[in-house]
Amino acid sequence: MKTRSFFPTLLLGLLFVLLVLPHALPASAGRNNDRKTRRAEQAAATARSVDSILRSERFLFVPNRVVTQITGIPYANLNTYYEVAVTPDSLVCSLPYYGYVYNTIYNPDRSPFFFTAPDPAIRVENLPAGKQKGWIVIGAHERSNHRSYILTFEIFDTGETSLTIQGSGTQHLQFLGTLQPLPAGEPAANRPEIR
Repeated sequence: MKTRSFFPTLLLGLLFVLLVLPHALPASAGRNNDRKTRRAEQAAATARSVDSILRSERFLFVPNRVVTQITGIPYANLNTYYEVAVTPDSLVCSLPYYGYVYNTIYNPDRSPFFFTAPDPAIRVENLPAGKQKGWIVIGAHERSNHRSYILTFEIFDTGETSLTIQGSGTQHLQFLGTLQPLPAGEPAANRPEIR
């Protein structure tokens, strides 16, 4: 009696595996291939955008996190009011500062990383392979406080960027964020005043 009820169940299970599953698998595999294709196309478009930014030397860096050097506060999340705009003829930086200032500045209520510098020295280094796309090293001099700055952007294929900024008389800070193209003719960032 037990053998009679076992064989029909086995036969139904075998028919299900042979008839139904082969039709279900290619559909899900096709969807996965579509997703992979879309992701690959998006990654290629982002890589092309990063390439064009590196060639034009005209971009906007929008940070979303800062790595601080303050004990007990390893990082801070930022809002959208901070940015760095780079063009071949100017650098506009409006970033917060978390750290010690070793010599006085003209306006102590203002961040030392809030400045405009004309004619920055821009050096672009492309990397041939890997996840890193390139480096941009910028040397700038702020006239009002007589400070020099070195901004080093480490750019990845995804558009994610790490900015390390070192100013004379300040601690260096690292900001994490994204790069965006800055079209020609648009004003650079929010233009901090030079006094």
